[in-house]
Amino acid sequence: MHIAQVNAWSEGPRYTAVGELPAPSDHQLQLRVLAAGLHQVVRSRAAGQHYSAKELPHVVGVDCVGRHEATGRLYYVLSFKSGTFAEYVNVEKANAYPLPEGADPVAFAASVNPAMSSWMALTQRTSGLARGFTVLILGATSASGRLAAYAARELGAGKVIGVARDAAALESLEGFDERIVLRDPVQETDFSKVGRECDVILDYVYGDAALHLLSSLGSDKPVQYVNIGGLAQQTATIPSALLRSRDLTVRGAGPGAWGLPALGREMPTLVEKMATWKLLDAQTVPLKDIEQVWDDKELGRKGRVVFVP
Repeated sequence: MHIAQVNAWSEGPRYTAVGELPAPSDHQLQLRVLAAGLHQVVRSRAAGQHYSAKELPHVVGVDCVGRHEATGRLYYVLSFKSGTFAEYVNVEKANAYPLPEGADPVAFAASVNPAMSSWMALTQRTSGLARGFTVLILGATSASGRLAAYAARELGAGKVIGVARDAAALESLEGFDERIVLRDPVQETDFSKVGRECDVILDYVYGDAALHLLSSLGSDKPVQYVNIGGLAQQTATIPSALLRSRDLTVRGAGPGAWGLPALGREMPTLVEKMATWKLLDAQTVPLKDIEQVWDDKELGRKGRVVFVP
């Protein structure tokens, strides 16, 4: 059997031959891996830059889609402990979620991880949203932002507003009722209308765009702001007067802001609902080629990457 394994944080993964897996325990399933996504968290862990991966050797990957060969059933698997870039994995049954009939393994491997971000933000890091709420997604053309529109709708949003820099990409997306193109500089973007109507903001961008948006909020409407990422900038200077002059709740969403038990409770519903969404397109790469493509920056710019053993 082969796996992708990191032996030194500075070297990147190696395609490595290892012994066959032992038989699964009564609490496990043994799955033939069909597809495993190359998410940002996977790269961070493989470089030793994530709190969840500090020991070597390190088997790459946090999730995959696999087939239970005895039954032919497909499962989405979430596994931070043992890695998933392998030909076979033994996984706890509690961490294996059955996929609907006809599910595309590659599309699910590419999409579930980015879809978690908005699903967990809305289910765990907001409170008291009335059905029919209005959500604004800052960074709507990102992989996570695209899927956030579907997640918000599933969770009761009546109106979804997408904000991004790329006008053509934003216009092509499904699931948005309104679209706002970020100007350059961002301070020229007109948020005056949405600033009076949005109930919750999901922010994948942060920085100047987030500050300008928050500054545009009306002073008489409660707004819940949830930061999920920093695609544009990692820092923002928010004046204290802004926080005092608006009914604004500020939270973050990610592992740590919510716990893994909560994620486990939400996963069956998320996987089931995603069967009806337009999932992300992905390019597949043979796992045996991981050493050659790992540092290829152009590959990531072409879209989501999924490794296939």
